[in-house]
Amino acid sequence: MRLRCLPAVALLVLAHLFVFAQPVATQPKRDIQAEDVKKSIDLGVRYLRQAQRGNGSWEIDADLIASAAVSHPGGKTALAVLALLNCGVPVKDPDVARGLAFLRRVEPESTYVCGLQMLAFAEANLPEDRQRLQDNVKWLLDARVYKENGAFIGWSYKRTPSVIADNSNTQYAVLGLWAAKQAGVNVPDAVFKEIRQFYIDHQDPSGGWSYSVGRFADRFGVSMTMTTAGLCGLLISGTELNVRRETLNLDGTAARCGEYDENPGIQKALNWIGVNFTPEVQGRTFYHLYGLERAGRLSGLRYFGNHDWYREGCRFLVERQNKTDGSWRLAGAWDNWPEISTSFALLFLSKGRTPVLISKMVHGLWPRQATDTDWNNDRNDLRHLTQYASTEMFKVPLAWQTIDLSRGIQAQAKGLQIAEDDYQAVTADMLQSPILYITGHQSPRGRIQGAEKLLLKRYVENGGFIFAEACCGNPNFDLGLRALVAELWPRAEFALLPADHPVYKGFATVPPGQPYKLWGLTQGCKTVLVYSPQDLSCRWEKGVPPRDAKDADWIMAFRLGANIIAYATGMEPPQPRLTHVKVSGNRTDSDRPARGFMQIAQVKLPGDSPPAPRAMRNLLEQAQEHAPIDVMLETKQLFIDSKSILNYKFLYMHGRKEFRYEPAELGHLRFNLQSGGLLLADACCGKEAFDKSFRKFAAELFPNTKLEQVPLNDDLFGADLNGTALTEDNIECRVEAGGLMRKTAPYLEGIKHQGRWVVLYSKYDIGCALERHQASDCRGYSPASAQKIARAALLYTLRP
Repeated sequence: MRLRCLPAVALLVLAHLFVFAQPVATQPKRDIQAEDVKKSIDLGVRYLRQAQRGNGSWEIDADLIASAAVSHPGGKTALAVLALLNCGVPVKDPDVARGLAFLRRVEPESTYVCGLQMLAFAEANLPEDRQRLQDNVKWLLDARVYKENGAFIGWSYKRTPSVIADNSNTQYAVLGLWAAKQAGVNVPDAVFKEIRQFYIDHQDPSGGWSYSVGRFADRFGVSMTMTTAGLCGLLISGTELNVRRETLNLDGTAARCGEYDENPGIQKALNWIGVNFTPEVQGRTFYHLYGLERAGRLSGLRYFGNHDWYREGCRFLVERQNKTDGSWRLAGAWDNWPEISTSFALLFLSKGRTPVLISKMVHGLWPRQATDTDWNNDRNDLRHLTQYASTEMFKVPLAWQTIDLSRGIQAQAKGLQIAEDDYQAVTADMLQSPILYITGHQSPRGRIQGAEKLLLKRYVENGGFIFAEACCGNPNFDLGLRALVAELWPRAEFALLPADHPVYKGFATVPPGQPYKLWGLTQGCKTVLVYSPQDLSCRWEKGVPPRDAKDADWIMAFRLGANIIAYATGMEPPQPRLTHVKVSGNRTDSDRPARGFMQIAQVKLPGDSPPAPRAMRNLLEQAQEHAPIDVMLETKQLFIDSKSILNYKFLYMHGRKEFRYEPAELGHLRFNLQSGGLLLADACCGKEAFDKSFRKFAAELFPNTKLEQVPLNDDLFGADLNGTALTEDNIECRVEAGGLMRKTAPYLEGIKHQGRWVVLYSKYDIGCALERHQASDCRGYSPASAQKIARAALLYTLRP
């Protein structure tokens, strides 16, 4: 068992009171995490700043390299500016401003420069560049290459007439056009129709694409770089052409739901990438990684085959960064220019790092069939909903993804046998996204496999939230979802949510039943699964409604989606991808001796089941990482008048309803507390009924002593006990239901006996936070803050 930052006094106390755990096996090497990526990004940004020329550019001197490298003046600067902006450097930053000023003086002479300029100008989003974007759109449209028969074959290097084109230039032309379209510049749909047909026509039977198109098409074979370019071309053109493709029928179904002209080509490309996946491509690694990130982001896939593409790419880049100057470069003609390589590396790290708000679950019989896309009938539903949440709710960039739990298990498992560590690793990956989304036409019960069902339960147990929706209101999905819920949570009630549930008003008011009637599965503090039997995804697929939209159902679908997100997240945005998430283990105590081991008892409340049954287990698991104590993880549920209550020095009480005990029932508990025990209690989600009852209970338990606020300078909150003092700098709480978490000093009330706290009470929730099951209407501490406060109470109990 590890020792971390525990003060010497506390260590001595613990050594006398408890048996140290037996030595554990050597821990495997720590995997790449979000803080490693952030540090790497900061180093790379520092390098680009230092590499900027006096004229504001990142152009490379012509006398230092071959002439081919300077054939795209302005391209290197556009790439560097784009990288800095995506890394969070403000557009008004002096280095970015000087880079943009240089770019405005560059008249594009090549397709690469024209496309990269558009990416940089669109990312900066400044009014003075709008005309430049429009001019560059015209430049690219004029530069299109056609065969003699009139067939469009992409772009070449220059705007001059040509009979050949290539998929690399075409890739950057498509990216530029799409960036301009996203920025509000007019790009005709006919252009994207040409682009989609081009990629369909020129895809290799294997599923990939090669570099050349036209006269020299057979000179180069299929490659990873050109296949990610082709895949992104299909995804981008499809995204633009499929907006409002479906037409909604009066019965709630949608015509053409799940039908996409580009789907076969996309599935073939994804299969090719999964089989041939590699983070390194000889000579073009950094160019390749930027394309790989784009393919992963636009497809929403967490895995290519069994490869977690972002994790593997981050591991590759962080390990190979020059830790002295922050740059990247590798051997090879195209990887040896640090300004270019560093810009590509930063684009991979920063864009892929975007926090994932929602994950769509892949489901279907194993092995997966490329033609089975029932889990993804509306391919752009989450893209549009996440865009709406990003701009209207959180005001920060957010991402979505699709996650295949079976592929995740395969990626983790080292052999045929799936180990507990494998389940924990995949659960931790799932928890990087606060919401898991399940949709389809077919029954999900038979399509979600055994290991996947276990992972769904683990996800919810560790604070995850599931949203399910019957696409087109399909009755087969409806029956299957209800059966799946009954199988996974047989003792929990699955019922219509009441009209006053926060999910109808968390972000915007949506009248229940007009037309949406949501069902929910509630566990303790929170509704952990929300289900809509009515279609939402086909309306999300139509795109974000414009401000002047008249379709009430379309508008309500997005508002209801936002409400579900607000309830699930508590209006707190998710953390960046690869942020480490602690997962509660599955260890049992049956084979562990009880003597000398710390165990917690929870006091049963009359007429109220424990709202957070895993709260104390989670506390003890976390406490083991900070203190050399061994524990029994099972929380004993005891009636208040049980004589067994005398055997436990740390007791817990957590509820939401009114309660009362008879005075004669309090004797054992009172004797325990006067003899060295401690009672920690909190009001579930700050419920007023429990708060009033607890104050009456405390007055009856110790009639001669009143609850008083624990002073902020008390030893309970001090650094000697906790390693770091608990203050408003490191404690967050949602004080008002529906409000946001904000920094605040820890607030506890207590009762002292002979100079020692014997009762500690929080009117703000702690238990639900320990389970990570707080909702937007829950008045209470954040999970991290709840851990600190509850751990302080636990360590206080162990003092002599």
